[in-house]
Amino acid sequence: MKPALKKNDPDVKMGRRYKSYAAETGVSYQYFFASQRPVNRPEGQGRGTDFTFVVTADQHPPFTLKVFVSGRAISAWRDGHGRDLNANEQYAAAKMRLFRGFDAEEQLKDHSLGLIVDETNVEELLEPLDLG
Repeated sequence: MKPALKKNDPDVKMGRRYKSYAAETGVSYQYFFASQRPVNRPEGQGRGTDFTFVVTADQHPPFTLKVFVSGRAISAWRDGHGRDLNANEQYAAAKMRLFRGFDAEEQLKDHSLGLIVDETNVEELLEPLDLG
Protein backbone atom coordinates (compact mmCIF):
# COMPACT_ATOMS: atom_id res chain seq x y z
CA MET A 1 0.00 0.00 0.00
CA LYS A 2 1.36 3.38 -1.05
CA PRO A 3 1.62 5.99 1.75
CA ALA A 4 -0.62 9.07 1.51
CA LEU A 5 1.01 12.20 0.12
CA LYS A 6 1.29 15.16 2.45
CA LYS A 7 0.51 18.74 1.47
CA ASN A 8 4.19 19.81 1.55
CA ASP A 9 5.34 16.78 -0.42
CA PRO A 10 7.07 17.92 -3.66
CA ASP A 11 5.19 15.20 -5.57
CA VAL A 12 1.88 16.96 -4.89
CA LYS A 13 0.98 19.21 -7.82
CA MET A 14 -1.16 22.17 -6.89
CA GLY A 15 -3.57 23.53 -9.48
CA ARG A 16 -3.34 27.14 -10.54
CA ARG A 17 -6.04 29.51 -9.41
CA TYR A 18 -7.13 31.84 -12.20
CA LYS A 19 -8.08 35.36 -11.21
CA SER A 20 -10.56 37.39 -13.25
CA TYR A 21 -10.33 40.91 -14.63
CA ALA A 22 -13.06 42.73 -16.56
CA ALA A 23 -11.18 45.14 -18.80
CA GLU A 24 -12.33 48.56 -19.98
CA THR A 25 -12.18 47.15 -23.53
CA GLY A 26 -15.07 44.82 -22.65
CA VAL A 27 -12.88 41.73 -22.74
CA SER A 28 -13.07 39.38 -19.76
CA TYR A 29 -9.63 38.07 -18.79
CA GLN A 30 -8.61 35.21 -16.55
CA TYR A 31 -4.95 35.05 -15.56
CA PHE A 32 -2.46 33.58 -13.14
CA PHE A 33 1.12 34.37 -12.27
CA ALA A 34 3.42 31.63 -13.58
CA SER A 35 7.01 32.70 -12.90
CA GLN A 36 9.63 35.39 -12.78
CA ARG A 37 13.24 35.40 -13.86
CA PRO A 38 16.06 37.90 -14.25
CA VAL A 39 16.82 38.68 -17.89
CA ASN A 40 18.91 40.95 -20.05
CA ARG A 41 16.60 42.04 -22.86
CA PRO A 42 18.55 42.33 -26.12
CA GLU A 43 16.23 44.99 -27.57
CA GLY A 44 18.20 47.69 -25.73
CA GLN A 45 15.99 47.50 -22.66
CA GLY A 46 18.83 46.17 -20.51
CA ARG A 47 18.64 44.15 -17.32
CA GLY A 48 15.46 43.51 -15.41
CA THR A 49 12.94 40.84 -14.50
CA ASP A 50 10.37 39.12 -16.69
CA PHE A 51 7.14 38.35 -14.84
CA THR A 52 5.25 35.66 -16.77
CA PHE A 53 1.47 35.39 -16.64
CA VAL A 54 -0.79 32.84 -18.31
CA VAL A 55 -3.84 34.61 -19.70
CA THR A 56 -7.12 33.66 -21.33
CA ALA A 57 -9.40 36.20 -22.98
CA ASP A 58 -13.13 35.56 -23.27
CA GLN A 59 -12.66 31.79 -22.88
CA HIS A 60 -10.18 31.52 -25.79
CA PRO A 61 -7.10 29.30 -25.50
CA PRO A 62 -4.51 30.53 -22.98
CA PHE A 63 -1.39 32.42 -23.97
CA THR A 64 1.73 33.54 -22.14
CA LEU A 65 2.29 37.22 -21.48
CA LYS A 66 5.53 38.64 -20.08
CA VAL A 67 5.78 41.93 -18.21
CA PHE A 68 9.33 43.25 -18.12
CA VAL A 69 10.26 45.33 -15.05
CA SER A 70 13.44 47.09 -16.11
CA GLY A 71 16.39 47.92 -13.94
CA ARG A 72 15.89 51.52 -15.11
CA ALA A 73 12.48 51.51 -13.40
CA ILE A 74 14.05 50.32 -10.15
CA SER A 75 16.75 53.01 -10.42
CA ALA A 76 14.18 55.74 -11.11
CA TRP A 77 12.16 54.63 -8.08
CA ARG A 78 15.30 54.61 -5.91
CA ASP A 79 16.25 58.11 -7.11
CA GLY A 80 12.77 59.46 -6.37
CA HIS A 81 12.08 57.68 -3.08
CA GLY A 82 15.48 56.93 -1.55
CA ARG A 83 14.89 53.17 -1.48
CA ASP A 84 14.63 50.18 -3.79
CA LEU A 85 11.39 48.49 -4.67
CA ASN A 86 11.21 45.20 -2.78
CA ALA A 87 10.23 41.95 -4.52
CA ASN A 88 6.52 42.35 -3.67
CA GLU A 89 6.49 45.91 -4.99
CA GLN A 90 8.18 44.85 -8.23
CA TYR A 91 5.49 42.18 -8.65
CA ALA A 92 2.85 44.86 -7.96
CA ALA A 93 4.35 47.07 -10.68
CA ALA A 94 4.22 44.14 -13.12
CA LYS A 95 0.62 43.37 -12.20
CA MET A 96 -0.45 47.02 -12.54
CA ARG A 97 1.17 47.08 -16.01
CA LEU A 98 -0.69 43.86 -16.84
CA PHE A 99 -3.99 45.51 -15.85
CA ARG A 100 -3.15 48.58 -17.94
CA GLY A 101 -2.53 46.25 -20.89
CA PHE A 102 -5.87 44.54 -20.28
CA ASP A 103 -7.63 47.92 -20.28
CA ALA A 104 -5.87 49.37 -23.34
CA GLU A 105 -5.35 46.52 -25.80
CA GLU A 106 -8.09 44.35 -27.27
CA GLN A 107 -5.55 42.08 -29.00
CA LEU A 108 -3.22 41.65 -26.04
CA LYS A 109 -1.98 38.30 -27.34
CA ASP A 110 -0.05 40.25 -30.00
CA HIS A 111 1.96 41.99 -27.24
CA SER A 112 3.48 38.89 -25.63
CA LEU A 113 6.81 40.67 -24.96
CA GLY A 114 5.64 44.26 -25.19
CA LEU A 115 4.45 45.12 -21.68
CA ILE A 116 7.20 47.09 -19.97
CA VAL A 117 7.66 48.86 -16.66
CA ASP A 118 10.44 51.42 -17.06
CA GLU A 119 11.49 54.86 -15.86
CA THR A 120 8.70 56.51 -17.88
CA ASN A 121 5.78 54.73 -16.17
CA VAL A 122 6.86 53.21 -12.83
CA GLU A 123 5.62 56.18 -10.76
CA GLU A 124 2.26 56.31 -12.54
CA LEU A 125 1.73 52.55 -12.26
CA LEU A 126 2.48 52.44 -8.53
CA GLU A 127 0.75 55.71 -7.58
CA PRO A 128 -2.65 54.06 -6.81
CA LEU A 129 -0.88 51.75 -4.33
CA ASP A 130 0.50 54.67 -2.25
CA LEU A 131 3.90 53.06 -1.67
CA GLY A 132 5.56 56.48 -1.18
